[in-house]
Amino acid sequence: MNIKEHYVNKFMKLIEKERKYEMDFHREEIKRLGDKREEVGRAILHLKGRKLREELGSIIVRYGRKKPFKRLEISVGDVVLISKGNPLHSDLFGNVVEIGKNFIDIAFDEAPPKWAYKDVRIDLYVNDITFKRMKKALNKFRNINNKLVGIILGIDEPRMGKEVKVKFFDKNLNESQKNAVINALRAKDLYLIHGPPGTGKTRTITEVIIQECMRKNKVLATADSNIAADNILSNLSKYTKYINIVRIGHPTRISKELIEHSLFYKVEKHEKYKAIKKIKEEMSKLMDERDKYKKPIPKWRRGMSDEEIVIFSKLNKDVRGVPRDVLKSMAKWIKTNEKIKKLREKMKKIEEEIIKEIIRKADVVIATNSMAGCDFLEGFEFDVCVIDEGSQSMEPSALIPIVKSKKLIMAGDHKQLPPTVLSEDEELKKTLFERLIKTYPKFSSILKIQYRMNEKIMEFPNKAFYDNKLKAHDSVKSQTILDLIKGVEIDEEDKYIINEEPVVFIDVKGKEKRDKDSTSYYNEEEAKVVAKLVETFKKYNIPVSVITPYDAQVKLISNLCEDIEVSTVDGFQGKENEVIIISFVRTEKFGFLEDLRRLNVAITRAKRKLVIVGCKELLSQNETYKELVKSAKLIKLNEFKLNESEIVLKKAQN
Repeated sequence: MNIKEHYVNKFMKLIEKERKYEMDFHREEIKRLGDKREEVGRAILHLKGRKLREELGSIIVRYGRKKPFKRLEISVGDVVLISKGNPLHSDLFGNVVEIGKNFIDIAFDEAPPKWAYKDVRIDLYVNDITFKRMKKALNKFRNINNKLVGIILGIDEPRMGKEVKVKFFDKNLNESQKNAVINALRAKDLYLIHGPPGTGKTRTITEVIIQECMRKNKVLATADSNIAADNILSNLSKYTKYINIVRIGHPTRISKELIEHSLFYKVEKHEKYKAIKKIKEEMSKLMDERDKYKKPIPKWRRGMSDEEIVIFSKLNKDVRGVPRDVLKSMAKWIKTNEKIKKLREKMKKIEEEIIKEIIRKADVVIATNSMAGCDFLEGFEFDVCVIDEGSQSMEPSALIPIVKSKKLIMAGDHKQLPPTVLSEDEELKKTLFERLIKTYPKFSSILKIQYRMNEKIMEFPNKAFYDNKLKAHDSVKSQTILDLIKGVEIDEEDKYIINEEPVVFIDVKGKEKRDKDSTSYYNEEEAKVVAKLVETFKKYNIPVSVITPYDAQVKLISNLCEDIEVSTVDGFQGKENEVIIISFVRTEKFGFLEDLRRLNVAITRAKRKLVIVGCKELLSQNETYKELVKSAKLIKLNEFKLNESEIVLKKAQN
């Protein structure tokens, strides 16, 4: 077996294992938790539906109830299972379009059955299409023999071209960003852009994409998530007078503000779409006419084929116990249905022509990694593939766009969390970005100026994860929460936390407890402290979010704190806020905390103030955490004046 065969077979087995694990995870959790799955945020019960609208080929149904959703792990773009009774007996799937406090909008490709409108349940479920596209990409990879394939397999070396002169579109790029753009353009096969938190890697690859287009190269730009793909689109949309962009993807998964760049929108605005409209009108009339006739269901067919029904209807007599009038009516239904079929085929052909024309004319096609493998892009080849958030893509996922391209530019940060792998397989957690940046370090560069954090917040992660290569931009280096509340008088009792100190640590000697419905942990004492802190920041209208490694702690803190985002570390990757409070939970063992990449994500979300709540005794047993605690200002717990009457710890069921 050669290297390529070994590579393909290895990943074929790994993604099948992950697919089975993901399927089993959802099915087993539905079985085990039943209605309690709503408590972990992966199900919504007792919903009533109503058809909202038809939009870009989808039927949108709004599901709602009077009682608001307490906690939700379901996001826009997710695939969900709609059921009545046992969810595992249903095969009705839809895509999440929008989520409100007590409603969720679902897009269906076809009208859902009548039962799907009253007292239904919605469950987060597995998206099988992505796994199929990964396998398809691996099979294509097997049959490609170009330089990029050799580089990925480690049997070939990347090449760097001659010096290039660049006239930058984004005049405000810093030197490290400009250097990354120039090198990415010089590279003939591969270039990797390492973008630590807040360093503007998406902005940098936006410039790369525009420059590649100016060189008459056709670009496929992707990311693992719809949000990240929309970020690329949002940046590129400022340059539409220079480049033609199309965003591939289900229209319900694309930001409403950017919908004009979507393929479906462009199809509907295309000149040839007038013909499709006429066909649709004709089809609608024929469908109304067809409804007047008897549908040839098995009860009336009596084993007769469509052709036999048409022939027997001309005999003007009863056949096989079916009255002549019924036969004639069924024959008319069949003939009318044939006309509808022919019109539908004609419409599909015109639609395919429009889609091919739009994609052919596009300078940049933007999609998620998975959508890069859709039928619309079948047969299209690209000069350059640009992947953002490359350190969050499983290697087979990154291959979906790569196999359509000759050159690869990836941006990411392998010092942050790897992709979510439910099977916990270490091979799948090792991303292509991380592997390539270690194998070909000369074909990479790091972005050095960060535009998010106060320099004291940046100080620890810079030393621990980035070899002190980062510098805080002047616009953020000295920012504090006091800049947000100028002229506001601070109560004496709040000055312990409402001050210019950017990083503080609060030592809480609480007790970690295991959630009875899962393997997750929570800490009631820490939750009380967090709630008190949130209350204080909200008093001065200072934006605050809470991060914790554990689902059970998210649930507990969410019950105590209203109208703020409480999330797991994984769920908050890619986000930021003025103030971040971290609750580490554990007091006996490290557990999740041992993954230092998770720590890096947590502490780099804050812009002006980072508040760490944890057990100093436990954390000091690890050298990295010990340094973190030392780098922060210690606040004693008695400064909170906590008592039971001040904060009532609500029960989980509330």
